[in-house]
Amino acid sequence: MEQNERISEMDALLFALSFEVVLLQMKILEGSTKLRLADWRPANKIEKLQEIKLEKDRSLVNDVIRRTLIEVAETGRWQAITNAVDLLKQSECDVESLRVTNQHLRTTRKTLASELDAKRNQWALELHNADQKVPVLRDKMSDDLHNANTRLCYAEKWLFARYESLELKLDVPRAPPPRTDHEQRVHEELLKAYELQIEEHEKSLEYWRHRYDIDIAEISSRSQKKLEQLLIATSKRTELQKLYDLHEGEMRGWLTFKQERAARLEREEKLRQSAMRIQAWWRGVMVRRALGQFKYLKNVKGKGKKK
Repeated sequence: MEQNERISEMDALLFALSFEVVLLQMKILEGSTKLRLADWRPANKIEKLQEIKLEKDRSLVNDVIRRTLIEVAETGRWQAITNAVDLLKQSECDVESLRVTNQHLRTTRKTLASELDAKRNQWALELHNADQKVPVLRDKMSDDLHNANTRLCYAEKWLFARYESLELKLDVPRAPPPRTDHEQRVHEELLKAYELQIEEHEKSLEYWRHRYDIDIAEISSRSQKKLEQLLIATSKRTELQKLYDLHEGEMRGWLTFKQERAARLEREEKLRQSAMRIQAWWRGVMVRRALGQFKYLKNVKGKGKKK
C-alpha cells in the first residue's frame, strides 16, 4: 500500500488488532522484566544508561503504536509509524557516526598516550643523563678553578722574577760617552765613503749611458738593414708570385689542351672503331645476302659453233 492511501475498514481492523497484540506483548514483557529485575541495581554508569535507554525505547514504541492506532482510526493512514521508522533510521545513523567518532577518538587517545609515554621516557632519560653530567661538570669546574689559580700564581712569580732580572740589568754601569773629536773623525770617514760611492755610481752611470747610446745606434742600423732586406724580399716575393701565377695559368692552359686533345683523340678513336664495325657488319650483310659486288655468278653455257 502507498503511504497516503486510505485502507479499508477490514484492513484497519486487522492493523489495529496486530498493534493491540503488540501492546499486550509489550506490557507482558515489561511486567516480566520488572519481576526479574526487582532486586537488580546498576553496577556502573553504563548499565544505568542502558536501563534508561531501554525504558525510553519501550515508551517510544508504546507511544508510536498508540498514535498510529489513533491515526488509522481517524484518517485511515499510518504516518506516525512511518515517521517513527525514519526517526529510528536517523538515530541509527547518528549512533553509527558517534561510534565511528568514538573509535577515532579512542585511537587518537591511544596515539597521544603512546607519544606521551615516549616523551616521558625520553625526558626521564635526558634527566638521568643530565644528573650524570652534573658531577662531571662540577669536577671539571673545580679542576679549571685550581688550574686558573695555579697559572695565576705562576704568572705572578714569573713577573716578580722578570722584574728582578730587569733591575739587575739596569744596575750594570754604562760605558762613558764617546769624545767629540772621535765622532767628528767617524763622520768624516763616513762622508768620504759616501763620496766614493757617489763617484763610482756617477762613473757607472756615464758608462752605461754611453753604452746605451752605442747599443741604440747599432740596433737602429741593424733594424734599418733588416727593413731593407725585408723590402727586397717582399719585392722578390711579389715578382715570384706574379711569375708563379703566370706559369700556373700557362700550365693550366697546357693541361686543359692536353685533356681536350686526349678527349678528341679518344672520341676519334671511338668513331673510327664504330665506322670499322659498321663497315664490317655491312660487308658481312652484303656477303650473306649476295648484294652488290658479292652477287652470285650464274654459270652461262657458251653456245657452240655451228658446224
